[in-house]
Amino acid sequence: MAQAHVGLSGYSYKPWQGPGRFYPSSLKQTEFLRYYATRYDTVEMDGAWYRLPSDKSVAEWIALTPDHFTFAPKVHRQITHRSRLKPDCYEFVRVLVNRLAPLEERGRLGPLLIQLPPNLSRDDERLARFLEQLPHGLRWAIEFRHESWYEPAIEAILRQFNVSLVAADTDERPAECRETADFWYIRLRRSEYGEQDLQLWGKRLADAIARGKDCYVYCKHEDEGSPWIWADRLLTLLPTTATAA
Repeated sequence: MAQAHVGLSGYSYKPWQGPGRFYPSSLKQTEFLRYYATRYDTVEMDGAWYRLPSDKSVAEWIALTPDHFTFAPKVHRQITHRSRLKPDCYEFVRVLVNRLAPLEERGRLGPLLIQLPPNLSRDDERLARFLEQLPHGLRWAIEFRHESWYEPAIEAILRQFNVSLVAADTDERPAECRETADFWYIRLRRSEYGEQDLQLWGKRLADAIARGKDCYVYCKHEDEGSPWIWADRLLTLLPTTATAA
């Protein structure tokens, strides 16, 4: 049965700790992930964009979270921002996947997020060649940040490889939920979400789940923000049978 996995973009933020915040004041930072996993069943791992996770780190992620918990790593910047999807990054993709293999073997690896730089414009051939070499059996999601990519021909390429076009909801551009894969990947990045906004997203997610699509939803990180308020409300708006937590 399809499920909704709702969480936050990252978890290891000291400003989230204290009275009225996400983490209790007495909690050690080394216990943040264990605590986080009592609240949500997934997390977007933004730190993987900056540095490859070590074998030790991956083992700790597994040890600190329950068996149903999934990780959605952001693909390393060497692939997206330095090589910009060109063939010289293909070996680096394999290195990344090998590092994450313990998660995949235990069913703990969610989609991998490929976030392209804003100044990378449409290149159909480069995209198709990159997606063709991705290891099979994993879920991949791609976030375009240049307007030129939002074309039916690009969606057709994504459908060919079952890659989800990320629905990134920002103050500048509302999310577009395109049917390019058997799952949705949603990033809620606006500076504020009111009750009406969350009600709309709750309905969208419930409809997608009813059609058999798993949904991965991550609320934006801001040191001084409180994205867990939105995530908690979204979970109450979904059918209880649709959530894995």
